[in-house]
Amino acid sequence: MQIRVYYEDTDFSGIVYHANYLRFMERGRTNHLRLMGAEQHALFAEAQAETPGFAFVVRSMQIDYLKPARMDDVLDVVTWPVMVKGASITLAQEVRRGEQVLVKAQVRVAFISEGKAQPIPKALRTLMKADQV
Repeated sequence: MQIRVYYEDTDFSGIVYHANYLRFMERGRTNHLRLMGAEQHALFAEAQAETPGFAFVVRSMQIDYLKPARMDDVLDVVTWPVMVKGASITLAQEVRRGEQVLVKAQVRVAFISEGKAQPIPKALRTLMKADQV
């Protein structure tokens, strides 16, 4: 997924403020489902029927800032699944400018319902190819 860096994304020194990479990567995870062909409303309705009141929450994140991005840079946010457990999926993400990797992250996303971890519904596991990881 491509993102252009705007003035609002930068700090006083003109580089992307570190917390904005989290926003970029959140969009990348959401867009990952779209790129895999998901009709998100239908998919989430099916998951809601199987596990009422569900939500995905970030459980943990490891992030390494390697190089800065600046205003007007065009960045690619790349996302792929690394590991799946019953109630969580670990995704790897990179923010790149061309061939340069600027930020690397691993994020563990948990599936919860009513405040407790729950097994990821089959429709979501299948879509994310989680059963193959």
